[in-house]
Amino acid sequence: MEIVKHQQSALTKTSQHLPIYEDASDVSVQHLDTYNDTGYEHLYRILWILCGVESVRTGVERFRAYSNLIVFVAPGIKLSIISETQPEGWVLQLSPSFFSRLKYENLMIGSADMLSTDGSTPKIILSPKVGERIHSLAGMIDELAGSTIENRENGIVSLVKTIFVYCESKCNLNLDKNRNHHEIDVVSRFKQLVVKNFTLKHKVSDYAKMMNITPKYLNQVVKQTMGITAKQVIQEQLVMKARQELKFSNQSIKEIAFSLGFSDPFHFSSFFKEIAGESPTLFRNR
Repeated sequence: MEIVKHQQSALTKTSQHLPIYEDASDVSVQHLDTYNDTGYEHLYRILWILCGVESVRTGVERFRAYSNLIVFVAPGIKLSIISETQPEGWVLQLSPSFFSRLKYENLMIGSADMLSTDGSTPKIILSPKVGERIHSLAGMIDELAGSTIENRENGIVSLVKTIFVYCESKCNLNLDKNRNHHEIDVVSRFKQLVVKNFTLKHKVSDYAKMMNITPKYLNQVVKQTMGITAKQVIQEQLVMKARQELKFSNQSIKEIAFSLGFSDPFHFSSFFKEIAGESPTLFRNR
């Protein structure tokens, strides 16, 4: 039986409501296990779910929740979390004035524009790796909000912008009323398997075999649901990891190639240049 999680009176962390700019509610983070939407309907809200949520209600719309689901809620819409177990995730809350400043600073990102969209609530299932990064960014926003660091406002603006940038990843899955739940489950499972195995398995057929479906069907579902091929999903994970290692590790390009499952460093360099538009050496040095 589904139970609507009762609004809790417990206070969230003090840092979640400390002032940013002039207004204490300009930017704040609430964790889902203590989430209370009362008094926050006038704000823009970005909900991220890790687990423990059965469904979400935004105004009169109710929809199924998924792991790594992110939901954009505009002011004036009531947000309710429906769960049977303790939910994990958070809600990032932005005041209209803060959001206006983001737009004024030329934040030309589709995910930000979604917050101003009329009609059904915009929602995305994030790639697991993107979900991890966005979770870390929210933690950094929460930490900065509770600090006295000089110019923390600029840091928070940059972190919020980065969240929007990550929401534009091709490997994210936009949800709408016409989505087939079975196809969403197939794509979600595929993406989870890719995150766990992309350094070992580079072929679509490898993942289709693990899922007991044909490569043709997997490609068809991924293409219909995400607008990109299953191969592109694997490639994006490889390139994201390669970029990270090239910029933030001391490993040689040869070592990075081997760690990502390439038997030939020249093949890795050719692959990276084809996807990223420049060689690993140029990317590392710029």
